[in-house]
Parts: sequence; structure tokens; C-alpha cells
Amino acid sequence: MTNRYSIKDLEQLSGIKAHTIRIWEQRYKLITPKRTETNIRYYLDSDLKKLLNISVLVKKGIKISKISQLSNEEIQALVLEYSRYRGEYEAQINGLKMAMIDFDVEYFDKLLGQCFFTFGPDVTFNQILGKFIAEIGILWQTNSISIAHEHFISNLIKQKLFAAIDQMIVTPKPNTEPVVLYLPDNELHELSLLYIYYNLKKKGYRVLYLGQSVPAENLKELFDKTGRRLFISIFTSNPFSEEVEDYIKKLDELFGENDCWFHFTGYQLQNSSDLQINKERFHIHPTVESICDSF
Repeated sequence: MTNRYSIKDLEQLSGIKAHTIRIWEQRYKLITPKRTETNIRYYLDSDLKKLLNISVLVKKGIKISKISQLSNEEIQALVLEYSRYRGEYEAQINGLKMAMIDFDVEYFDKLLGQCFFTFGPDVTFNQILGKFIAEIGILWQTNSISIAHEHFISNLIKQKLFAAIDQMIVTPKPNTEPVVLYLPDNELHELSLLYIYYNLKKKGYRVLYLGQSVPAENLKELFDKTGRRLFISIFTSNPFSEEVEDYIKKLDELFGENDCWFHFTGYQLQNSSDLQINKERFHIHPTVESICDSF
């Protein structure tokens, strides 16, 4: 079955503004929308794929007037040419988007295999998958992809990350606090947490990975039994932004005078500047990458 996209969907998936897409339609005939029986415009997979390729070339400085003179085959060939160079990852990320949209496991595995071969595991996980994971979160939050798409691609990436973490052999960093990674109660989006796990283990940190939906009381129980006192979490869908302050204050009360520290990031914390919290214990980061960089 062919997917249908609104112009807003194309904007979110390609990164090209809807206004710009309309201008390209009218001036260069790059894509042509279809219409429903009630005259509502929509686009097909072929339109999305073409825009994803065009976005790569535009970001490389090629004028849209020149791109409009190329055939689809010439556009694809030019994108492939750019994607061979180190540091040019837009084509790979867009390819992963199409694997997600098409539910195509074989293409995902093939594309990721090419990335490992060409760029190596560190670049593949940090520069390609890391950026793609961030985009998945945005696309899901803006309803540009369905729950089925998000679950499909998240599970594929989780398999790769777990395998890479399991195979990693590193010397533990001396004299560092062990790190506990967890998601709050009812939070199930663990892809970014696994990404942090991969990066911290690579740096030599000892990591205890608790995963999804961990009640606050269990964190205190863990501290009482093991003495682990450095926690990292991501708030993607839970707790809701209006509940974040209460959740953090609950943790503060649970741990009392004990020396424990928490590092948080996530969509529900995007308006965290006004939170009335203990900022010596609780540290809010703008991105997953900034948490990784802080360790």
C-alpha cells in the first residue's frame, strides 16, 4: 500500500519548509501533488524520496534551478556521489528514514552495513544513528510518523545498539561513580537512553541499565542496597511537562540528605528554565549529546 503525505508531513520528514516546497512545485515542477475526491492535496512515497534527495543536494550548495534540470536517476547518482565522502551523512540519514517509512528491514540492514564498512562503528553510531535517533523523536512528537513506524525502527536500532554494547571491550575508568540509566514510570521510549549507554560504556564508565518505566521508589531502593548515586534519565512522554517539577521534588524528598545526583533531558523538559528545583542535585541538559559530553 502506498503512503499518503500532507505537505506538512513532507516538511517534517525532509526538513524543507512547506512554503519552499510549494514554490518548487509551481516554479520548477519538481513534484506534483495528487488530489482526493474532495480536492485535498496529498503526496506519494516517490515525492518524499525525491525531496529527501533534493534536500541533500541543496545543503551541499547546489542551486535548485540546476537540480530541476536533472532526471530522478541523475539526482540519485549525485546524492550517492556526495554520500561517499566522510562527514556527508545526510544521504545515509535520509535512507534510514525511507527504510522506516517502507518498513524495509533488508534495506535498513544493507544501509547500516555500508555505513559500518565505510565510516566505522563510532561514526555510524554517533554521527549517523545518533542524529537519526534525534530526528525520530521529533517526527514522532509532531505526528509525522505513526506509532508503528516508531516502534519498527526503534526495535531495529535497539538490536544494533545492544549488540554493539555487548561486544564492546573497554577498560573501566578508575575512580568514577557508576552510572544508573533509567526511564521514569510509564516512559517507554528508551532509544536515546541506549545511545547514552553506548557512549558512556565506550568512555569506560560502569553502567547499570534499568530501562523502561522505573518507579521513583525503586531508585531509592537501589541506592540503599548498592550505594549507586548518579542517575541519568530522559523524559520523552512521561512525566508530562506540568508534572515534571512534582516528580523531581518527589525524588528530592526520597533521597533526602544523601549525596545523589541526577542528569535529565527530553521533550518534556523543553520549558525547564522556570522549574523550582534543587539545582545542585538535579541537572537539566538541552540534548542527549550534551549529557554524553558532560561525562
